[in-house]
Amino acid sequence: MEIVDISIIIVNYNVKEFLIPCLRSIYASEIGLIKLEVIVIDNNSTDNSVEIVVTEFPQVIIIRNNYNAGFPKANNQGFEIAKGRYIFMLNPDTELLDNALTKLYHFIENNSDISLIAPQLLNSNLTFQSSVWRYPSLWYIFCETHYLKWFLRRKNYLDIDLNNPFLAESFSGAAIMFNRLVFEKIGMLDETMFWIEDIDFCYRANKEGMRLLYYPYAQIKHHIGQSAKKNYNVSISNQIVNKIKFFKKHYGNLQLKLVTIISVYEVLIKLLVFGILFPFNKVYNKKAKAYFHTLPLVFNPHRDIK
Repeated sequence: MEIVDISIIIVNYNVKEFLIPCLRSIYASEIGLIKLEVIVIDNNSTDNSVEIVVTEFPQVIIIRNNYNAGFPKANNQGFEIAKGRYIFMLNPDTELLDNALTKLYHFIENNSDISLIAPQLLNSNLTFQSSVWRYPSLWYIFCETHYLKWFLRRKNYLDIDLNNPFLAESFSGAAIMFNRLVFEKIGMLDETMFWIEDIDFCYRANKEGMRLLYYPYAQIKHHIGQSAKKNYNVSISNQIVNKIKFFKKHYGNLQLKLVTIISVYEVLIKLLVFGILFPFNKVYNKKAKAYFHTLPLVFNPHRDIK
């Protein structure tokens, strides 16, 4: 079997306007002797993205699902067939900058004590994007509900210098490179954890004593929030409900009950605010409907909760 250094796993769902530039940035990278494979898992897109990839990038391995399997499950499909010694989980709405791929690879390859490494993410206009966090807590969720951003500085690691590498608790799943041996210790992504599967993955790795490094010397552009804008019902409900799932899986019953109460309060407050504002903007109308959709899910999360 051919030796592969890096397997890049990308999940696509109707975002050809981002996927194609993403792939171009990968193949424009100066990788030297690094051997890589790119695996695209398509969740039944209808925007002709697969056909474009086949034509422009025939070397890409494509898994075609006949339904939308979701982000964690589709990634796991790619993980299962990946041959690389290292796995690079990458969002389709990203673009590699200034040899970010080789910077990440050479560091993790030459530092065996690091199991997972993540780059610094930048917004579309190249401004800093928050992508490294401490674990969710009741206090952080309360502050997020009340827009108390100053109290979230520690959660977002703004209490330290983000321009230098440091060991972190969790990263954004938009771009994480890790040794495939991680799978042997913690398994793959939890398919019941939507929108928080990356934090759950990092949490489990940390609990096994692995070291996770935030590495800002490698930078990647991330056009964040594109899928959220397309379906507020999905994005808002998953953001709230899956925090409850995370607490159920990793914390005690008391904290689970408290986070459920905070979540109900958050949904009711947002319903009130957007309910008042919805006549003035279509977005407020969509968000009000999304919070109304979310309310019963807080009391009865999706049946696949573990």
